[in-house]
This record gives sequence, C-alpha cells and structure tokens, in this order.
Amino acid sequence: MLISQAAFAITDSGPANKGWWDDTPWQNPERGFNWYPPDAPPVKKDKKVDTKPKSIKAMTTMEDLQKELARLKDLAIMQPTQANVRNYLEAQTYVMDKSSVFADTARRVVWATPSVDYNNRSPTATFAQINKKDMRREAQEQTLAELSRDYGLMFFFRSDCPYCHQQAPVLRLLERNYGLPVMGVSMDGGTLPQFPDARRDNGISMTVSNGQGIQMVPALFLVHRETRQAVPIGSGALAIDEIVERIRVLTRTQPGQEF
Repeated sequence: MLISQAAFAITDSGPANKGWWDDTPWQNPERGFNWYPPDAPPVKKDKKVDTKPKSIKAMTTMEDLQKELARLKDLAIMQPTQANVRNYLEAQTYVMDKSSVFADTARRVVWATPSVDYNNRSPTATFAQINKKDMRREAQEQTLAELSRDYGLMFFFRSDCPYCHQQAPVLRLLERNYGLPVMGVSMDGGTLPQFPDARRDNGISMTVSNGQGIQMVPALFLVHRETRQAVPIGSGALAIDEIVERIRVLTRTQPGQEF
C-alpha cells in the first residue's frame, strides 16, 4: 500500500511553531517535548513619562508649590534669560496673590470668631491700653506689698562692676517705694556706697542658684525669709519698672496666662 508523503507533510504554521520544531530539548530544557508551549506574553511597552513640569497654577499642595517656585528661582538665577526670569516672577506673583487672599480671609475669620481674636485678650485701642496699664500697676503694688511681709531681694554684686554701681540706687529706690527689703551680697568682699554693710558671699550664691553659682552680676533673687526658697529675677542692669513687673509675673501668673 502506497502512502502519499503529503499525508505526513508538516505544514508551516507560522514563526512560533517553526521555532518550536527547529529547537531541540538539548538546547532548551524548558522546551515542550510532547506539547506545544504557550505563546510568549506580549511585550509591554513602557508608557512615556511626561517630563514637562506642571504649571504652578495647577498644583494643589503647598509642598508642590514651594518646590516648583524654588525650581523656577534656581533656573532664573543660574540661567537668567528673560524667559526664565519672567517665569519665576510670574510664579512668585501668583504665590503672593494666594498668600494675600489667605491673609485677608484670615482676618475676616478672626473678626467673626471671638475665640481666635487676640484683641479680646490684649486690646490694641489706646484707651484700653491705658486701662490695662493702670490695672497692671495696681497689681504690681499689691503684689509687692504682700511679698514684702515674707520675702526680700538679694542683690549680688562686685565692687568693681560699673553696672552694679548703677543698679544699687535703683534698688534702694524700689525698697523705699514698695517696702520690699533689699540685701546686698558682695562676690568680691568689697562694698557699694548704697550697700556699705553688704554681706560677703559665704555660699549664699550657690544656695539661691541651686548649685549653679552666680555667672553674671548684678544679679537679683527674690528669697523667702524662712524657707530660703529663691526665685531668680534676672541679671544685668534692670530698670525699677522691669524689676517690679518681673516679680509680679513670676509670683502671680502661670506661663501663657497673659499671652
């Protein structure tokens, strides 16, 4: 019986099958032997990334806005062409306009919202400021009158310190006006005309400063006569009004109370 060779002819079904027939399992161990391998997955083409910077007006976050403004500024400085400088100035104007709108909106919100209006806590009107100063002065006088019963000021100085010589008469005036006693403590054993009977520092400075010592003179401490509890008032030359106000704040208010 004659069998036509055409019956066993292998029809070329395309490049994929031709490659399968041409390859051998010795060259490609992963090649299918009694089966056709699946078609190779299509090659994905990378999407083109748009490298053109987004317009600053299209940005929706402050971070992006600031980065783009900084980029335009750097470009304008390093390559100061008219186009680059104009782009930066236009972007800067846009940012300033947005800031102005925010500032104007914020003040309108403040006016309509008493809880965020600082003027309610610290009025700026002249008549209100005068009244506030009068009330503060009364509070200062009352504070020092009460403190003078149990407290005194310790004045640490050196006899060769020019600011100490200037501070001494101020403290004597404070003592006379408010009744708060002032005790001079000499760091070098010398005296001042207003404090001829000043005590020599025999460790008092270490006690009132919690062991840190007096780093600068003149220095003032408010000290309780019995407990020896000390409150640092300040160092350097201070006006009498400043001393009185510091004493009131440090002994009669809590941090943030008046701000």
